[in-house]
Amino acid sequence: MGRDDFKVRLQPQEVANPKNPNYKNAAKIFIHPSTFALGGFTTAYLCNVETDSANRWEAVAWPAPDKNVANNIISVSRVFQKLASLELGQVAKVTPGNGPVPDAGVVIMKETTPEAAPLPSSEQTRWQYHLESRLEVAEYILPGLSFDDVVLNGSRRSFVVTSINGRADGVAKYAPGTTVVEFSNDEASQTRGKLEVSSLPGMSRQIDELNEFFNDFDVEFEGFTIPTYSCGIIIHGSHGTGKSMLLDHIAATNWGRVIRLTYSDKSSTIQSHFKTALEQRSPTIILIDDITRLIGKDQANRLVMVETIGEGLDALTNKARQQNKRPHVLVVAACLDFLNDIPLALQRPGRFEEHIALPVPDAQGRKEIIRYHKPTFASDVFDQYVSDLGDRTHAYTGADLRKVLYKATKAWKKRVGKPSKTEPLTWEDVTKGLQEVRPTAMHDINLKPPTVRWSDIGGYEDVKIALQRVLRHPTGPRARMSKPPKGVLLYGPPGCSKTMTAQAMATESDFNFFAVKGGELLNMYVGETERSIRNLFKRAREASPSIIFFDEFDSIAGSRSASGGGGSSGGVQALTTLLTEMDGFERIGEVFVLAATNKPELLDSALRRPGRFDELIYVPLPDARAREAIFVSKSRELQFPDGVDATELAQYTDGYSGAEIARICDKAFWDADDADGEGEKPAMEVLHAAIRKTPKLVTQDMLDHYREWGESFRS
Repeated sequence: MGRDDFKVRLQPQEVANPKNPNYKNAAKIFIHPSTFALGGFTTAYLCNVETDSANRWEAVAWPAPDKNVANNIISVSRVFQKLASLELGQVAKVTPGNGPVPDAGVVIMKETTPEAAPLPSSEQTRWQYHLESRLEVAEYILPGLSFDDVVLNGSRRSFVVTSINGRADGVAKYAPGTTVVEFSNDEASQTRGKLEVSSLPGMSRQIDELNEFFNDFDVEFEGFTIPTYSCGIIIHGSHGTGKSMLLDHIAATNWGRVIRLTYSDKSSTIQSHFKTALEQRSPTIILIDDITRLIGKDQANRLVMVETIGEGLDALTNKARQQNKRPHVLVVAACLDFLNDIPLALQRPGRFEEHIALPVPDAQGRKEIIRYHKPTFASDVFDQYVSDLGDRTHAYTGADLRKVLYKATKAWKKRVGKPSKTEPLTWEDVTKGLQEVRPTAMHDINLKPPTVRWSDIGGYEDVKIALQRVLRHPTGPRARMSKPPKGVLLYGPPGCSKTMTAQAMATESDFNFFAVKGGELLNMYVGETERSIRNLFKRAREASPSIIFFDEFDSIAGSRSASGGGGSSGGVQALTTLLTEMDGFERIGEVFVLAATNKPELLDSALRRPGRFDELIYVPLPDARAREAIFVSKSRELQFPDGVDATELAQYTDGYSGAEIARICDKAFWDADDADGEGEKPAMEVLHAAIRKTPKLVTQDMLDHYREWGESFRS
């Protein structure tokens, strides 16, 4: 027997309390002191134990306290005996190992409790800390250490160490702050996925931005000028743009366990979720769909919730700063509008710095979404139907398109009677779906004006031509050499069809139409007017191509140097916001601003700058042809008697506005019966009398003023 060959015996007193072992000496191999010194062993250093079966195990070399034991005897613990399959009296070879015992990093433990329900995720952290305290007492850790019938919070469970630092045959030393317990989950470890979302139709750019944010997890921020410590990101967009669907796809990555915060959660519960996620060794994804249900302005405990979520994000950021690397905790929240829905306290650095907007899809995006749903069109018309449907559904979200196809499918079932895979979906079915589904971006606002055609407006040829030219898109080389104007201002006397002209412009161009009176946007509460204007432009961009029509424009665009009226504090803020929104257009021509005013002299001079109201169109009193058209239209509407000469009436109403002429027709026959009982008066006589009784409200001085203002504005 050589010097490194020893006979095995068990330690005479392995544990202090067999029912609650501390495993203080479980990993140690006790060697006679003289042999220990001669063999080159070092206390608390590694040694290797080998048997005839060629198995090799690591242990901790230690001089035996009992010098009376023969120098060819080693003492081992029952745990090590079982691990290395040693028998008493068996000869084993023990040699010095490779240096000191390494610190234990990740210690994998497996639950061995018979017939026990799985450990709830909410309890895992407590058990991990408790088992770590047991490992601290043992000091040296080796696979096979079993902790049986451990009691915590009234629960009794058993665990065994299966590996240390990824090895099932190595020994390590407990190190405060470094040694952590993880529970083994073979199924979870096999299915844990990468934190990455695959491409979704109509969202390619947004998915790329999101994955870019995800890529900064597991990255050391060495050399970063401004490290992205924040673990939180906001996804925002209108109803139906796919926020919830995207959150579901993030959860489906299987990168970590998923916690969904809901409106019913208390602040203490949310606080606990963040704390557990930070302490948890495995990754965690915290999802907050519609965060406004927690921190919305109408929530009674809003401030508490904002503070709780903010503190949770701060804790994650502080951890990232300490380790120069993000912890494995991802927080994703969704809302309609980042600026309006997320308070400034949560927009601070380290909290929700990052946000990604999901827009209403453009034509190409809509076609991708339609293809994604695989509608059962006939193969020879599939591409054509997809293209036509995508082109016809501007302002439709992904959810809207799904609903259109759903309604089309219902129409198909009704048409074919007995559904069959051989009967394709037809364009007629799609048309019925379109008739039933209104775009989400058009909800809660009157986007479609009354159907007014250019032909419904008599006269005003110069005005019509000017507006048609504004919306005409040049083709060929001219398209690259010009930009359409962003805004057009209609000005002129009251009652001269400015609103009707705007409606006709929207109808003929097939643009979506947002019509608001300037005064309706003014709000006594600080910030509400500006918010209304921003939302208006946001909705218009989402529903583009669209026209925003401001009636009574002077009420929000009044001169900032004026006193009272449009020059008030609210008017100043409204104008500033309006100008900012107009300057911020990136895609020229998709959102067009049309404004009308009877008081152009009140408008702020900043509106004259290029890129704002590039076109001024004067809408004068109606000419003879326009007046005649009004009389013809009202005669038809009110069913005037035969014999009404619209041409003659137009000659008698020179200088009247269109609104005054319409009012003449409306009132003319109210009291037209002959008081002397001589029968009804002729229709023309009644109308002439009504004209004589109606004063002209637009004077020559007013007309001169409009002319002079137009000349000064253009100069």
